[in-house]
Amino acid sequence: MTAELALLIALVAPVAQGLLVVALARPPGLRDVAHVTGALVTALAAFYLIGVVADGGTARIVLARPLPQVELAFVVEPLGALMAATLSLLGVLHAAHSAGVVRATHEKAPARLMAFMAFASAATIAIAYSANLFTFFVAYQALILAVFPLVAHRGDDEARKAARDFLATLLTASVGLFLPAMVWTYALAGALEFQTGGMLVGRVDAVTANILLVLYVLGLAMAATPPLHRWLAASSSAPYPALVSIQALAVLPAGAIGLLKITAYVFGPALHEAAIASQALIVLVGAGMCAAALIALSKQDIRERLAYSAMAQVLAVAMGALLALPAGLFAAALQVVAFACASATLMMAAGTTAAVTAREKVADYAGLGRVMPWTFAGFAIASASMIGLPPFAGAWAKLWLITASAGAGLIWAAALAGIAAILTFIHLGPLAANALAARAPTDAFKRPDGASILLAAPVVLGAAATLLLLLFADPLASFLSPIWTPAS
Repeated sequence: MTAELALLIALVAPVAQGLLVVALARPPGLRDVAHVTGALVTALAAFYLIGVVADGGTARIVLARPLPQVELAFVVEPLGALMAATLSLLGVLHAAHSAGVVRATHEKAPARLMAFMAFASAATIAIAYSANLFTFFVAYQALILAVFPLVAHRGDDEARKAARDFLATLLTASVGLFLPAMVWTYALAGALEFQTGGMLVGRVDAVTANILLVLYVLGLAMAATPPLHRWLAASSSAPYPALVSIQALAVLPAGAIGLLKITAYVFGPALHEAAIASQALIVLVGAGMCAAALIALSKQDIRERLAYSAMAQVLAVAMGALLALPAGLFAAALQVVAFACASATLMMAAGTTAAVTAREKVADYAGLGRVMPWTFAGFAIASASMIGLPPFAGAWAKLWLITASAGAGLIWAAALAGIAAILTFIHLGPLAANALAARAPTDAFKRPDGASILLAAPVVLGAAATLLLLLFADPLASFLSPIWTPAS
């Protein structure tokens, strides 16, 4: 198989998955097989491309040329390949888990729900492999439109309002802020191609660089940067399978990937020209990290608590990306991987718990680990990773983030990252400990057969993934080094 064919499969397979799920909605077994198989094919293609990059290869697909020096194109490079492989592998677990959840909860219109999750995955993969700002923008709009039906899926007044807020916030930010920044960049550089070392280097003055950075960062509202973060809490009314896509595998990771691509491939060393804006934005995201982790503590609905916890994790990506250092970019990339693994595991565990016990309040989690040991073992491990406890994935990302902040001379930024980790421990640590240590409830299950393997196994495997970064942190540093090392 050629690299170009693998790239095409990775892009097309999730779309085909969504269409097949709708076409094969009955019987449910055939629908679920199509759903999981499509996710597996995507993951296999993405991991093949990891090998291509590791061997020094690449691949490029051009679909259209709408403007001079502007292509609708996809390319395989280290950052995109890593993100696509991570999200697609977790997507296999999510596909199996969502099949179990819709059966256990008798979710209405399950085929529609699964189809739009697959379309959201397709758009996220397209964002990861985007070769330039134009392709990124097109894929970003596609992701907004694919996730909108997931937020509105319940069909009640709350869901419709949340969907309107979601659509209005993300479209307004992307069209009102990101699009003008992209057009301005095209006017300055004469092209929109992502370039190692930054396409704006030597082409932008300090004033322009500062304005562009603010437009890009705030325009990427999917990264939940304050004040454009309200869509995240509003989307908590979506079904649990959709929440995994929104919080862990599509929307928030897409915002994080966008921040990495903008800082590494658009600005590069030109980020130093935007020192005023970058430091102001680091203050904003650092304070936002702490505020989100603190707000999470006040939320008693598990979906809302995990939403704000996820927000704090993504803002850590923004902090690392804005440090204008290779160590900061590496910390941000590790943070995306660690966050995706932990957040997906936590939300799948919450979905499993809701499906078999109908419990969604934090206070009702006490003792559930006694009757659902595998699910809550996964929940505890993922919580430890989100907090940043070694040897789990989140520990290495936060260590690099604090080290990079200190290396940039921003001790206060390192302190904010540390405070956010402490606040994350406060809102997740006692919750996980109480679930495992408290007395088991006598009436835990609403389903007499408890959690099926489709509900429990993905949680356990997702938790196990948080340990893998311990083994692969050094190889990942070498794999990602081309991001900040321009070709001679």
